[in-house]
Amino acid sequence: MRKAFAKFADKIDGPKNGNGDSPSSSSQAPLHKTKPQSHISPTRTPRPGTGQLPPKVASAKHHGIMHFFLPNGREHIVSRDVGNSGVLDGRIVWGWGDTLMGAGGRGSKANICATDSTSIGNISNPVYATDTALWDNNEFVANFIPCLPSEEKDGGLVSYAFGGSNVIEYAPNEGLLLFLKIHRPDGKNHIKGAGVAKVTMEGNVPKCYRDMDTLWTKEEPCYGDVGIAYDCRDGFLYAFGKGSQQDDEQLIRRTYLCRAPIKQAFDINAYQYWDNSSKTWTPRRLTTHGNMGTLKLTHEQSIFDYLQMDRSAPFWSNYFNKWMFLYGNSWGYSDVYVMTADRLEGPWDNHNGMIVASTGGEPVAGEFRYAVNGHPEWDESGKTVFVTWTKLNEIYGTTITWE
Repeated sequence: MRKAFAKFADKIDGPKNGNGDSPSSSSQAPLHKTKPQSHISPTRTPRPGTGQLPPKVASAKHHGIMHFFLPNGREHIVSRDVGNSGVLDGRIVWGWGDTLMGAGGRGSKANICATDSTSIGNISNPVYATDTALWDNNEFVANFIPCLPSEEKDGGLVSYAFGGSNVIEYAPNEGLLLFLKIHRPDGKNHIKGAGVAKVTMEGNVPKCYRDMDTLWTKEEPCYGDVGIAYDCRDGFLYAFGKGSQQDDEQLIRRTYLCRAPIKQAFDINAYQYWDNSSKTWTPRRLTTHGNMGTLKLTHEQSIFDYLQMDRSAPFWSNYFNKWMFLYGNSWGYSDVYVMTADRLEGPWDNHNGMIVASTGGEPVAGEFRYAVNGHPEWDESGKTVFVTWTKLNEIYGTTITWE
């Protein structure tokens, strides 16, 4: 949610794929062919998977960059980052971070049109996505998470930004996400806290409805900033987030975990917090000050260590019968790594830091490769998984096939 864009590169009208080809609008497949795999949770009695641990890669098919289309089928120029995914009302919903659009043509200037945005995934082609949510001009991509009336009076999206987690559907066409509230009065990011918002599909457009300011304060971890998951076996929503964005670099770069019954996800009193130092859940909130009945936030409470995890949502793999992270570290130029676990609080096995796929060789000056994320919606069996990451304001995709 907080990753800054690299310098925006000049673009030529008609984005290119990895082979330098530009797909025509007629090549865009329809939004639906078969129903995507929701795949957010195991069944209550998971069937034995056929995959053998540790995971081994049989092949990796690199697709190049993702392509984005307007509702009329025309491909358009848009740059964005992050890229999480979920299923809502039978559609794959992509969630993006800062979204930039240009007028088209070499040398044209890019303008930010949304601090977070959505697209609808294409079940026939994972690197095709349609921007169905547009501003009133029907040309520029619209912001997804709305401002409250008080924030609108205080500058709206000029002063505020929001970053959303992946969407979890917990009832037919009823979903939620966790969001990070960011105040930018001086051009710098000031984290104000994290909260929960409702999401539903209206026609072919994902709509976010936000009633609260935040649930957690700036002195607490940014829950949801990494990713969220739902385990139907215990009925809990799990939220992974980076530490409080205060002055302690060691807290900022660690990952913390909380959970609540998914139907009580909007109630702060329903949450429990994972203390990895004691391997227990506690109802006491974790804060940098440790006052008013809270526990003081420590390095040892984190579920993932310093720089171990960037942006990524865990998902259930039917192939391995395990929870899985396909993720990158927070060094800024990560490859694709894998972790598995029986439960979302772990213990997580990183399989000796096995690299699943390369994201493009050695980094160059000004280049970041980040927000590695697995997207299981395209294959119910789990034998293959689509993986994305961001590099130089483009989303790249690879399909992993396991042995």
